[in-house]
Amino acid sequence: MSKRWRTVCAALALSCASCPAPAAEASEQQWIAAARHAVAFGKAHGLDIVMEVEQGNGLSGHTPIGVWNDKGRCTLVVSVRDNPTARRLEAMIDPALLELFLKGAAIHEVGHCYRRLNGYPHNERLLPVVAWIAPVRNWFTRRIRTEEVFADMTEIAWLARYHPEHYDAMLDQIQRVRRRFFEPKHDTLAWLDAARRDGAFDSHGNIFALAEVRMLKY
Repeated sequence: MSKRWRTVCAALALSCASCPAPAAEASEQQWIAAARHAVAFGKAHGLDIVMEVEQGNGLSGHTPIGVWNDKGRCTLVVSVRDNPTARRLEAMIDPALLELFLKGAAIHEVGHCYRRLNGYPHNERLLPVVAWIAPVRNWFTRRIRTEEVFADMTEIAWLARYHPEHYDAMLDQIQRVRRRFFEPKHDTLAWLDAARRDGAFDSHGNIFALAEVRMLKY
């Protein structure tokens, strides 16, 4: 190799070394593995829950993972392939925490499942005929936010019990996502701030009961 080419190659190597690391990107199989973990967790806690994989962005809000329920059973749906929202979400997460974040996102949906199978409302659409009435709209926003808070606090209780060493770092990731995809119905930031102040406490009781304790603390 000539001296000139050695100089060029050295410059290219130095340039690549200074480039920022690529954003985190999970495979569909990583999302599926996280969902399987969450389904097993839900079943271990007495929930009738199964998993389904779809293609595209058909879930509400194009979320990569969501839960449906019908006749006393929940279906945890993974919709990641060809879903740009999944790529945007992954790019926000610290690569070192991505696998744990995906599991936490799936556990969040298990929290929704628990509430729905225990008689709590879950319809996220307000009928247009009453959507213009401010008191009704505000009540509806509070109701949906309550369900989001419980699901977030389920994830927080799970982190405190099984991954306390990553508790604060994961809270950073969750809050970053909540701020990026902010909307009043999903504004759980005050409860997440309270969870950060409280720290990774765990009284080793039923994890959903612990989630409710955290939900009612704020």
